[in-house]
Amino acid sequence: MTTTAPGIAAALAERAVHAAHAHRAADPDGFHHRHDDSDQWNRWARRARVARTVAAALQVGVDGVRVTDDPHRQYRTRTGPVPGDLITVTDPVTGRAWRFIPDFTSPGDGWLLLDRCPGCENEVPVTRVATLGDLGEYLDPDGDLHVADEARDEELHQPGCALGLPAVSSSTAPTTRPHAGRTS
Repeated sequence: MTTTAPGIAAALAERAVHAAHAHRAADPDGFHHRHDDSDQWNRWARRARVARTVAAALQVGVDGVRVTDDPHRQYRTRTGPVPGDLITVTDPVTGRAWRFIPDFTSPGDGWLLLDRCPGCENEVPVTRVATLGDLGEYLDPDGDLHVADEARDEELHQPGCALGLPAVSSSTAPTTRPHAGRTS
């Protein structure tokens, strides 16, 4: 069986099998247990909806978007904490992976791009993204840099990192462009 993505002209069956393999590889437990009960199925269906929304916003095929458990973030729900979503978008041309988490200031319509902090190299949510243009503005060396407030969370940084210090306000925060293009 091939490991490369079938072309757009490939038969539905071939594309479906390839998608199953990709989901199984990205999230073995989630894929295997998606039919176990209604909660698992609802979670699976919600993540599929997130993938479709992100794919449309970033103008990529939905087969290049995976939504899996975030190993570093949990969210509180009425029934207790659940793993957050980690959204990985793989560029079909370069194979480069971009990682996002939900932006709760715009539920379902925006995400936070994860990238390396310029001060300590930890992965932090650096900027809000709702469209391909937002990602482009972040990557454009001549673009305006708008660092998300979440990037300043002291707990995400190494001790002493200037970006993560609680005393740093938005108006005095460093505007050094994080390592645009290094997201993996």
